[in-house]
Amino acid sequence: MASTTAFTVKDFLALKLPKDRRHELVAGELVEMAYSKHRHEKVKANGIRILVGYLTKNPIGELYVETTFELAEDEARQPDLALLLNEQIPVPAVDELLALAPALAIEVVSSETLADFERKVELFLEEGSRAVWALFLDLRAVRIFVPGGASRLVRGDQPVEADFLPGFSVPASRFFEGL
Repeated sequence: MASTTAFTVKDFLALKLPKDRRHELVAGELVEMAYSKHRHEKVKANGIRILVGYLTKNPIGELYVETTFELAEDEARQPDLALLLNEQIPVPAVDELLALAPALAIEVVSSETLADFERKVELFLEEGSRAVWALFLDLRAVRIFVPGGASRLVRGDQPVEADFLPGFSVPASRFFEGL
């Protein structure tokens, strides 16, 4: 349910929102996010295992889960998973939203409308993400989006790769194990 009042990220952060629900700020509108169901969380857990395993061997960044990023004055978005490269991570850690786009944003697509999903992908890429991976539950496929509008769909044994993750190559099917 969206509000009819336009908010800035500063307004959004000042709201006393229920702690048991997640929200995003989308073009100045407060949007309550749907509850995640088991299949969604299973795919997200697989993604965590895959990426933490890679980052343990290749310490080039950190993986964040459901972290809200300030992408514009009126946009605060929360991908399911986000990978920040070491040079993106504030040291020492800050107690505020990160005002940047993660190098990699990962969305398990389950409840968004197509228009909302496309806007989210565009926004991450416009604001500096090097890739967005969309994990489609029913297709058991990963669509890899990169800046400039290009995307490719991978499934089964086809590899999920990214040029900024040296040596990373995982069959798309690994994200959907257990479904």
